[in-house]
Amino acid sequence: MIRYCLVCFWLCMHVFQLQAQVQTLHNTLAKGTLQITGGLHYPKLSNQSYVRSNNLSFGIHYCFKHHYTIGLESNLASWKYTFNSPEATWTSQNVLAGISLQRNDLLYKTKLGKFKISSLLGISSGGIFSTDRLTEQNQTKKSTFGHTGFYVASAAGLRFEFMRRVFIEVKESGGYIFKNNVKLRLNNQNKIAYNNWYTETHIKLGIFLFINTLDKCGTCPKW
Repeated sequence: MIRYCLVCFWLCMHVFQLQAQVQTLHNTLAKGTLQITGGLHYPKLSNQSYVRSNNLSFGIHYCFKHHYTIGLESNLASWKYTFNSPEATWTSQNVLAGISLQRNDLLYKTKLGKFKISSLLGISSGGIFSTDRLTEQNQTKKSTFGHTGFYVASAAGLRFEFMRRVFIEVKESGGYIFKNNVKLRLNNQNKIAYNNWYTETHIKLGIFLFINTLDKCGTCPKW
């Protein structure tokens, strides 16, 4: 009888733990969740001659509060500018690195939570680091990699979650870039500067990492 009670107690404890874990995995916006993403983005500069390329983006976000994540994001982007003279071109290899704040809201989920759709709204800002090349009058000048400006942006999109671990994000973002520290000469000036609006389409593949598998602090949302 004592052995039977011990077996029942052991089974109850494991069933309770399994239920707690499944509850947390169903609610991927639980506090303490990490989101890691990597994918492609397609930038476009307004009113500029642009060479299209498939650029890379990376990010890691931490859910510090229900619905809200904060994280680090970086984009690798290639831009090309033209001036009044067709002989003068400015190409730039850029890294946009900054901080992002994002809100997530559940729109739809299946009964067991193995497939979900969430909306995404976010804002971000940070620095621009680049290597720039200027071709003018059959001469080419190239700068070393360094900090050349700043950017601010906002984004909106959808996230499709599969099997509680993997997700795909599709976002459209737009922002403003200000490059004022490019150490190249044009028309006898020491530096060239540029500011403009831009838009990007992001397609990202990501995973969820759960720091706490149990809802110890009661922060898991009840959907």
